Amino acid sequence: NGESGSVSAGDRGEVIGRATIEPKTYVLCSFPNCSRLLVPPSLLELELPGGFRVGDTVINKGNFNGESGSVSAGDRGEVIGRATIEPKTYVLCSFPNCSRLLVPP
Repeated sequence: NGESGSVSAGDRGEVIGRATIEPKTYVLCSFPNCSRLLVPPSLLELELPGGFRVGDTVINKGNFNGESGSVSAGDRGEVIGRATIEPKTYVLCSFPNCSRLLVPP
């Protein structure tokens, strides 16, 4: 529960700033039913480009062969996080033969 309402698991909100109390432990968030709530970052799930979320299954559309491994068209992988390069354009995925690959949504 927060300052002006309640939040349930799965509710979408926005990080609006640093927490003024214990800023190393919490971030300040706003949700539709709760305008200000301190939340530990470990409880937040980032929304990634294309609406993907960590843990989603992806199917690769092309072929890739590089230092991190290889991926063929049709290989299934998993979204593991936000891309460190061009994070608004790519998601970071893991495939059986390639541990880290930037994939456009």
